[in-house]
Amino acid sequence: MTRISISSMFLWDLDPKGMADVVAEAGLEGIEFWAETPWYWEGGRREEQAEEIKRELKGLRTTLHAPVMDLNPSSYNDLVCQATITESLRAIDLAEFLGAEVVTIHPGKRTAKRPAREAERQKFRRYLDACLDRAEEKGMLLALENLEPAPWNICADPEEMNQFLDELPIGMTLDISHATPPLSKAIAFVEILEDRILNVHVSATRDGVRHLPTSDGSVDKVLVTLRDAGYEGPLTLELDDKKFPTTLSKEDKVRVLRTERRHLESVWH
Repeated sequence: MTRISISSMFLWDLDPKGMADVVAEAGLEGIEFWAETPWYWEGGRREEQAEEIKRELKGLRTTLHAPVMDLNPSSYNDLVCQATITESLRAIDLAEFLGAEVVTIHPGKRTAKRPAREAERQKFRRYLDACLDRAEEKGMLLALENLEPAPWNICADPEEMNQFLDELPIGMTLDISHATPPLSKAIAFVEILEDRILNVHVSATRDGVRHLPTSDGSVDKVLVTLRDAGYEGPLTLELDDKKFPTTLSKEDKVRVLRTERRHLESVWH
């Protein structure tokens, strides 16, 4: 059984101790820490905060998600491109300090809602080169996440993702919700890139709403494909607590995660 983890996207309102409590009570083995988690990002990103994250999450298998909000490595604005590089390098440094196994980064996108051009792809390649240099220096693994299907998004389909991964020593984070519907798109990512997938974001898309629970069985075919392909990395539950009909308490989140864990275990076995 591969390990089951939770993205701190679902624990957005908690500090590191609160996160660790939920992970333990839900019976999970790991956590993916978003650098933009408010306690850290808005709290000043101080050295002592990083030390507290490391102390409270000790014993958990950890991955890290680099910043993506208001950032874009292929932005029309070169200052935004540079800020994206700067923040991603800081995230790689944080990942090394925390002992994270993988750092997830996002591809670029064209700022205008028009098809991405070679200009955007060239900016994205410069971003990847900068991140790879830092990752190799720090001994970190990078995983590029597939974006939602849209003409302006780079690496939203398995063929283009494969082209970039062929060029560079980098892995992939498969985001099932981004790739679906249809399920066949997510399955194609697995079939084409199974040996490059280092992390999987597990959630569902229903009626155009992304990052919903998967315990309804709606993405089981994708999970079974991963299982049968021999995937052994983390299954990271990337749920958005804002997508639930009511505000979730800490106890509610534990109950949700227990349900999701049991479902993933039933599929994987």
